[in-house]
Amino acid sequence: MGVKEIKVGILSIAGLVVAYFGFNYLKGNSLLNEGTVLYSVYDDVEGLHVGSKVVLNGFPIGRVRKITFASGGDGKLLVEYVVVNESIQITKNTVAQILSTDIFGSKAINLLIQSSDQYVASGDTLVSQEAVSMMAEVENRFEPLKVKYDSTMTAVKDLLTNVNQTFVTVNSMLENERKNIHAITSNAASITQNLEDNNAHISNSLKNMSALSDSLSQADIKKMLENANLALLQMKEAMEKVNNGTGTMSKMLNDSSLYTNLNQSAIDLDLLLKDMKEHPKRYVHFSIWGGKDKEEKNESDN
Repeated sequence: MGVKEIKVGILSIAGLVVAYFGFNYLKGNSLLNEGTVLYSVYDDVEGLHVGSKVVLNGFPIGRVRKITFASGGDGKLLVEYVVVNESIQITKNTVAQILSTDIFGSKAINLLIQSSDQYVASGDTLVSQEAVSMMAEVENRFEPLKVKYDSTMTAVKDLLTNVNQTFVTVNSMLENERKNIHAITSNAASITQNLEDNNAHISNSLKNMSALSDSLSQADIKKMLENANLALLQMKEAMEKVNNGTGTMSKMLNDSSLYTNLNQSAIDLDLLLKDMKEHPKRYVHFSIWGGKDKEEKNESDN
């Protein structure tokens, strides 16, 4: 046998030894240190198996070594596990809780160390606590979200109800105002038609207004206003003269004798006209061949 074969054999044996020790370490068995062997009784260990971790605050400190039915025939399960970390001081009132480690249902024993001055010895039994199912854990974690979701959905439902009521109210208003809207639309159409029919007249009126505007813009408005102002001043001066008694017009208005004379003249003229009407012969003389002399003679005789 050559040297090469001897080396291969030694390496193979070393590999087997390392694999053995590693496998036992992963199972929680230590060939160099037995560790502290503990027991707990559970009603259900679904997901927990030989080789499952024993953890403290999430850190592995041992392994499950055996799972058997407990004595008594009630179907409870006795779990044997070992803690290989000697630095951990486990009190007697520590709780061995089965804990879900992932969403696939894997379990581990989680030690909840309580405050006490009494510590366990190898072979003691710890109080057990059933694992909280993953679904229950999820429900517990999502319970606040569920409450918020329910509250939000209630608010959304109320909002949709209010919106629906608003639409119903608006629809009712539109239904009631449909006739008015139709009348307004008809009137608007009529006005539009009238504007269209009178488009030529409107255009002509706009042209006339434009022409008038051009004429006014070209007219000497200032000169016209000055002439009107001058006329008003002259009228004012004339009225002041009349009021002050200056001029013929003032005397005619203010002197009562002129009225009396005119009134008397009118009376005399009326009497004269009446006398002319009653005795026209006194004022009109007409004779043919001596008729005038005869008449005068008769009158003189009378």
